[in-house]
Amino acid sequence: MGAYGVHPTRYGNLSNDQLYAMFRESTYSKLGESEKLELLQETVNRDALEKGEVGAPEVRFADLPANESGNAANGVINANRDMAVNGMQSFEYNGQTIQHLISDYNVQSLNTVLHENTHCFQDQIIDGTITIEDAQKTAEYQANSFTSSAVLQDGRYQLGSQYLIGETPNGYYCYYFQSTERNAFLGAEERTAAILSGLTEKYGTEPSFEAYAKSVESTGYHATEREAIDRFQNPNFVRDLNQTLQNQYFGTNVPVDKNTEAAVKAEMIATYKSLQQ
Repeated sequence: MGAYGVHPTRYGNLSNDQLYAMFRESTYSKLGESEKLELLQETVNRDALEKGEVGAPEVRFADLPANESGNAANGVINANRDMAVNGMQSFEYNGQTIQHLISDYNVQSLNTVLHENTHCFQDQIIDGTITIEDAQKTAEYQANSFTSSAVLQDGRYQLGSQYLIGETPNGYYCYYFQSTERNAFLGAEERTAAILSGLTEKYGTEPSFEAYAKSVESTGYHATEREAIDRFQNPNFVRDLNQTLQNQYFGTNVPVDKNTEAAVKAEMIATYKSLQQ
C-alpha cells in the first residue's frame, strides 16, 4: 500500500468552497511552503475520499525536471517544488540557469495533484485494492500497467511494454491517450475547470484563471485529441490505441485500424527497450 493512509492537515475543517478559494492567486501566492503543501494534501485527501480510494496518497514537494510537474508511485505524489511553491520553471542552458515565471502556477498545482491522484486511484484498481463497477475501465487499466508482452511486429516477436512513455516519432500521442494518462489528463482538466467555474462565479476571474484557460485551449485534452486524429487519420485513434493494448494483454483480436496498431506496437517495443536501459 506504500504511503496511503490518513494525512491530517490544518485545513481539514474547511468546507470545499473555503478550501478551493485558497487556490485563488491572491491567496495562494501569500501561502508559505508548508501551507501550500497542506493545501495540496487536503485537496488530495478529499479527492481520494470522493473516488473511493483506501486511504489517501501522501503529497510531497520534490526537485523535478522543469518539464515534469509531478509524478506518483507507491502512494506518494511528488509535486514539482519550483512550480508549486515558487511559480518557476528553471532550465540549464549553456551552463546558465534560466528561470521562467509560470503565471498560472496556482491552478497548475491544483491540476497536477488531481492528475497524479487519478494515477493512485488507478493503481489501487490494478492491484485489486479496490474494485469499480466499470469493467471496461478496469480492463483498460490492467492492460496499461507496467508489465510486458510479446509483440508481433515485422514477422518476429519482441518484448513490448504495456505502459508507453513516448519514444517513437508519434509516441507522444500514444503516451497521452493510453487509458491511464487519458483519464488522468481529462479528469484533472474537468475537475479543475469545475473548481475555477465556481470560484469565478463567486469572486470573478483572475489573470491566472485566464492564462490557464488559454493553455487548455491550445494544449489541453481536446486540442491534443484533434491533433492525434489528424496525425493518424483515424477518428477512433484513442479507442484503437487502447484496444491494441488490450489485445496484447488479454490475447484478444478485436479489429483496430492497422496504422494505429502498428504505431502502438512500435511504441511498445521502443518503450520496453528504453525502460530496460
